[in-house]
Amino acid sequence: MIKLLVISLAFGFLSGCASVENGLFTAGLAVERSLAGFSEKEIQLSDHDWHYLESGDPSQPTVILVHGFGADKDNWVRMTRGLEDFHVIAPDLPGHGESSFDGNLFYGFDVQSRRLAEFIDALKLSRFHLVGNSMGGAVAALYAYRHPQKVSSLSLIDAVGFYGSEDSVLQRRLAKNLSNPLIVRNEDAYENFLDFVLEDQPFLPWPAKRVLGRKAAQRENKNDHIFEHIYQEIEAARYAGGFGHIFSKLLMPVLIIWGEEDKVLHVSSVEKFFDYIPNSEVEVLPGIGHAPMIECPKLTAFLLQDFWRRQLEIDGINPIAEGQ
Repeated sequence: MIKLLVISLAFGFLSGCASVENGLFTAGLAVERSLAGFSEKEIQLSDHDWHYLESGDPSQPTVILVHGFGADKDNWVRMTRGLEDFHVIAPDLPGHGESSFDGNLFYGFDVQSRRLAEFIDALKLSRFHLVGNSMGGAVAALYAYRHPQKVSSLSLIDAVGFYGSEDSVLQRRLAKNLSNPLIVRNEDAYENFLDFVLEDQPFLPWPAKRVLGRKAAQRENKNDHIFEHIYQEIEAARYAGGFGHIFSKLLMPVLIIWGEEDKVLHVSSVEKFFDYIPNSEVEVLPGIGHAPMIECPKLTAFLLQDFWRRQLEIDGINPIAEGQ
């Protein structure tokens, strides 16, 4: 009885110790990355230090995965376990994750797409499939617009680009000057953030939520800074007809994946993407929110992999010369 009491007290002490929780989380994350075949890498470029994950054989077709606002490269880890025969690169965009942040710099979509171009050039990648979620979708689309000869296909997952015919829950909140649920102000608010972004939350073992909540709260000022910049560009585009002039010029195959229950970007946005993009196809996922690669990683991996393989078959019949 005494032994059990001592163990219980020790566990209670450890469970309240942030350093122990952080250590357990880091170890668990390392296992998740290892199961996906990822190794951690870093590269210093002109204005930022980039951190990224890489898996697979570089001789295989390359895929670049671009995360959304306030997120990071690990959003893709579980989904990547469902991919086969692809070389995968998942960076932390500047200002996010482990990549560096500078409060004196701008972090809107356009400048981030130019930074992504510098990152891709530094890795000497000549042709690849490009994927972007949310904010990362707009960044990826802008990159594809400027460098179409490098992008075999573009996949947009609940991407920024157009307001739908119906306002999202986030739009309605911001219009009323209510708090932004995408920015976590304290550790306890993290659960509300998850409920808002994810319709079908995945299992997260203890102490993942506590650690992620602390990390998100520590990013409060950074996220305020970055969101102000992307919101400026979104609102400016809204009154200029959206990003139609960009998406209408994307001639590569484009896959649009959307969670039907998305509270951040309403599913009615899909219609605009489909109308503007000449060579596009759509998959709307019932019961899923803003991040399908987290909520249903196996299905998302299947949809992407099927799409990429079909494009590879087409490229094999009608190869597109680099630079055309």
